[in-house]
Amino acid sequence: LIMTLVCLGATADTGAARFATLPALEQVYVNPESVPVADFVLTDHNGQERSFSSLRGQPVLVFFGFAHCPDVCPATLVQLRALHEARDGTLKAAKIIMISVDGERDTPAALKAYLAPLSPDFVGLTGEPRIAAKIAAQFSAVFFKEPPGKDGSYNVMHAAQVFAIDKQGRLRASFVNASVENMATITALLLEEPD
Repeated sequence: LIMTLVCLGATADTGAARFATLPALEQVYVNPESVPVADFVLTDHNGQERSFSSLRGQPVLVFFGFAHCPDVCPATLVQLRALHEARDGTLKAAKIIMISVDGERDTPAALKAYLAPLSPDFVGLTGEPRIAAKIAAQFSAVFFKEPPGKDGSYNVMHAAQVFAIDKQGRLRASFVNASVENMATITALLLEEPD
């Protein structure tokens, strides 16, 4: 699926500061208007409660995934690690957050073990599946648990989409199998914006 969409004029929501227009790049969807992400609280990979608003002041790249994922998550997280290492590591100021879509199995310890080999900078967030579903709805992210097999194992279907949130907590763009370079371009622009 190739998505190349043009960013429309830089309009902001009522009362919000204007933001720069992001460029239209291949497989990057740029929101024509800023979309504030409502605050939420989940448990991080260290077992601490963490509010999404605590990340304000830096861009955040959000990905919905789970530690038992056989293919989508490993590929996406390796790409996000490459993004963090791109441009001499200057993009590490942007936080990478994986929100679990499998709160039944993804304990903080499981997320920590899963993310640790990828990067010590990545943050895993987990909570009850119904809460994760409400959060995902804000991003228009869809996931569903498949029926379990005879051994009780199951898979959770979800997309590889990564969501770019600016320093003020607004959803500005999303990446759909975009190249590391295109993700880096958008991330660098969000880092350059004022707080």
